[in-house]
Amino acid sequence: MMSRTSETSSSVDSASAPGGNSGFTLIEILIVMSIIGILAGLVLIAMGSIQKTAKDRATEALVERLNLQIADYYRKRGALPEDGHDTEVKFRGKSLKGSAALYHQLTSDVFERTFIAGERREDRRDPVAKFENRDLLVDDEDESIKWIIDAHGSKIHYDNLTGRLDLPEDDMAADPDSKYARWRFTVGFDSHYEIWSLGMREAAEEDELRVIEDSTEEEAYDEF
Repeated sequence: MMSRTSETSSSVDSASAPGGNSGFTLIEILIVMSIIGILAGLVLIAMGSIQKTAKDRATEALVERLNLQIADYYRKRGALPEDGHDTEVKFRGKSLKGSAALYHQLTSDVFERTFIAGERREDRRDPVAKFENRDLLVDDEDESIKWIIDAHGSKIHYDNLTGRLDLPEDDMAADPDSKYARWRFTVGFDSHYEIWSLGMREAAEEDELRVIEDSTEEEAYDEF
């Protein structure tokens, strides 16, 4: 009985001794920290991808609403909203273009055109659209001017194709002819217009550049 007790106490003493193997070595700590860093990076990448997907879906829903509102405007007015590029759209003495011109026309009273007994009439109708604050960007110089923005926070580009094709000046996509996040709609027989999400195009461009950078780093690591 005494021998067992002494053996147990001696084993406990050896485990708790300064030279015992109960602690972590510096290499083990560095390995754990590296694994944690890799996992944290993967989580951040996944969260960024989820957020981008959510913003893209919200933007697509906004574009669908705009399509319905523009179709309603066309039904009442008999013409598409002007984009301010081909035909001037003025508000309080200032010229509006793109989504600012579109917002102004969709949220203003519409004069519906009708023909009765060969005579054309224009009756005032309520605006065809209302927007949430999250879908709008207030102009820095004039708070009465508002731009429609996508879920990424970038201005929507609206182009009435009755006139010439007007490309957005602040498109960040490397290929301006890319059809990504660029929708073309038709109302009536031959009235066409386009809506661009510059935020979606820029986010996709950043993702592509990030993939290229990651692949370049992997190739450099392999060569090393």
